[in-house]
Amino acid sequence: MNTESITIMLSDNTGLQATDGTAYVAGWINAAPSGAFQFQFLGSGGAFVAAPSVLPIAVLAIQAWQSTGIDVNPSATPVTIAYVGGGWSADPDTNSGQLYDAAGCPDLNVPTDQTQYPIVGVPMGGLIGRIGSTGSPFFIGRGPYLMPSTFPSGELQLCINDDLTGAYGPGLKDNSGSVSVAVFNQGLAFLEMSSVPSIALTTATNGNERLVFAVAPTQPAPLPIYAASPPIATPPPVAPTQAVPAFAVMQYPPPPYGNQPQPSPPGPFDFFEFGYNAAADVSAVNGFGLNLSFSSAGESFGVDPRISRATMASAYTDFIAKEGASAAAYGELLTVGALGSSYTPPTVKGEFFAISDPSDMLIAKQAAGVLDSDSLASYWDATLNAFFAVNSYLSIDLSGDGTNIYTGQCTMQSLNTVSTAAYTLSNGTNTYTFYQPPQGLQSALYVFQQAFSQYQEGGSGGDAGLLQMNIWEALCRGVAVAGVATQSPPSGFSTTAWNDSAQWYGAGSTCNYYAKFLHCANAHGEDARIAGNGPPIFLGGAAYGFSADENPNGSYSGPNVPSKTQGNVAPGSTVAITLGPW
Repeated sequence: MNTESITIMLSDNTGLQATDGTAYVAGWINAAPSGAFQFQFLGSGGAFVAAPSVLPIAVLAIQAWQSTGIDVNPSATPVTIAYVGGGWSADPDTNSGQLYDAAGCPDLNVPTDQTQYPIVGVPMGGLIGRIGSTGSPFFIGRGPYLMPSTFPSGELQLCINDDLTGAYGPGLKDNSGSVSVAVFNQGLAFLEMSSVPSIALTTATNGNERLVFAVAPTQPAPLPIYAASPPIATPPPVAPTQAVPAFAVMQYPPPPYGNQPQPSPPGPFDFFEFGYNAAADVSAVNGFGLNLSFSSAGESFGVDPRISRATMASAYTDFIAKEGASAAAYGELLTVGALGSSYTPPTVKGEFFAISDPSDMLIAKQAAGVLDSDSLASYWDATLNAFFAVNSYLSIDLSGDGTNIYTGQCTMQSLNTVSTAAYTLSNGTNTYTFYQPPQGLQSALYVFQQAFSQYQEGGSGGDAGLLQMNIWEALCRGVAVAGVATQSPPSGFSTTAWNDSAQWYGAGSTCNYYAKFLHCANAHGEDARIAGNGPPIFLGGAAYGFSADENPNGSYSGPNVPSKTQGNVAPGSTVAITLGPW
């Protein structure tokens, strides 16, 4: 064994016939923004290889539609376009006479009645494209822009979004500058899983790499790749001979889908996250797609490799029914079709496409205009009212040894001129405020999505992020209100209540039942902790049921929470990944 490499072994145990579907894998190592290491692909031999580069294309502001010399066929091969340098102007009297990048003139959209512009209602001076001399224009901006797979084939042409014919003034005559763009007319290929029995990882990385597994009836289209746009507004144009490397992969959006997503998954899919001398994990934060498991150095995580995907579906349905009224709202997460459209994601042997994460379900239903009175959208209202009860107290121990305890009271405060209940917590040195979100969808996303927002004063800086994560964890596990005191509490009172894993996900509690299913359900759809009828579906009950689903801060002696190695996978190690029976 090479002691400087990590070997990843792959086993396809789906048992599928080729006529039903095939297991595929694609993988990549993300580039480091610092340039310490480059974006790499998983190659057919199981080694990671350098991703391709392209020469930049200069698009001049003084010319109308310009040929790129690139013929595209987006239905077969992904096409991405990204701004990589330069600056231009469509009118010297705008933007204080300063050049701008491919996003277009700041704060100046083309009026909708000036229809001689190629595209109205978008920034003047933005980068636009079309396919062929008669194709419909589309807005690109800075990108990265993924050309929809429904677009026709033909030659890609690019242009500045300006009055090309001079119908409203000088047209192109007063323009200046140029922008450089990188067009990738290729992607990251999927390999049949059976053809890649092992993978060698030899590159020190940032620990944020992925293998994506997909089971599909036909060969998946390559995943789109794209160049990185510069962080500053208008760097110099890129020299035409200076190759621009691919920087990252465009990944499948999480299900469910209101319309056909771009890129479109070829069938159920899921991820394994890893790195060189970093932790490895399988995550269901963005939904459950495939019954993956892995083992390394005596640790095993993911779905019990004896459990079929069909069993997962029946177990989820039974679990929601057995958990009763408190869990009923989560039944819709078992996803087969799409929301509010004729698009249906491809399935294999007629099985479900995914078990969607609650946050993704709500966001997709809102985008599709079918949210209406979804009970998940109001699920947390009563609990958050109880948690943010005025004159209540929290005391959160971030250290476990009493050296960093935040205590404070809930009072009415002003947030954006609105009177809002909020906890102000202090450890004697630092002080942070956490506001109650408005009732309805915003409250639901506050808990399910766990995105730092205006409800955390100061964002996630300092200890604010850890404190907010503790609150989210307690809410999802159904114990948040148990950590609320009606009078000044003992130090660390909230943490003591929240870190008692025996109280997590109690029967009939208001909790994240998607996460409870992943942590607690057995193959019969029962709570394995009390049923005595078989172990949890997820090995050891460890899973990522939501993004903050980690071992809690403070004193904690319960089981390992996330489906992640407790230490780094060191060079010389072997990781065995299994895709379980269908």
